[in-house]
Amino acid sequence: MNIDIKEPGGALSGNPKVLEVGAKLQQLRRERSWTLHEASRATGISVSTLSKIEREALSPTVTTLSRIATGFGIEAATLLTDDSGGATGRRSITRSDDGKLSPTGTCDNVWLCSDLAQKKMAPIRTRVRARDISEYSEWARYNAEVFVTVLSGTLVVHSDIYAPVVLNEGDSMYYDANAGHVWTSEGEQDAVVLWVHTQ
Repeated sequence: MNIDIKEPGGALSGNPKVLEVGAKLQQLRRERSWTLHEASRATGISVSTLSKIEREALSPTVTTLSRIATGFGIEAATLLTDDSGGATGRRSITRSDDGKLSPTGTCDNVWLCSDLAQKKMAPIRTRVRARDISEYSEWARYNAEVFVTVLSGTLVVHSDIYAPVVLNEGDSMYYDANAGHVWTSEGEQDAVVLWVHTQ
């Protein structure tokens, strides 16, 4: 996979479409005749946060997407598809300038092959902008196993149960995401990583 690394702090290569889950979230609530309060109870996410996501005023983190999916009893990929149909096949291609962009304050996540529903894993290309763990409002924690490989830069993985580990370009790591964890970049260049988590 070729990643066009621009200046430090630049965007991921290409021009991926911004992930918009607000309409999908509203659709899922209406199908269940749920209020925002009922959706909040099911997902453990505040009414305010759900409302902001529906209005596209807030881009959800991977952790938030996982919690929404679990609360609604669906796969995270369902929140990313443009239609309500089932699986579109067992092959999906994401070109270097495509994908579903989900920027947060700490990372720019591009969901890859998001048109394929009912996947057993979710591949994501991420530019890690955070330099300190204090930049995260919450640590990621969800029921999945994660594989990550560093495409460029230096990544530091912080965990509730392990000492921080430094991964350089070409290094990989596999871990249980049930433990709280966050990522930071080390040095001037943002780390760009490819990670895959089970659904």
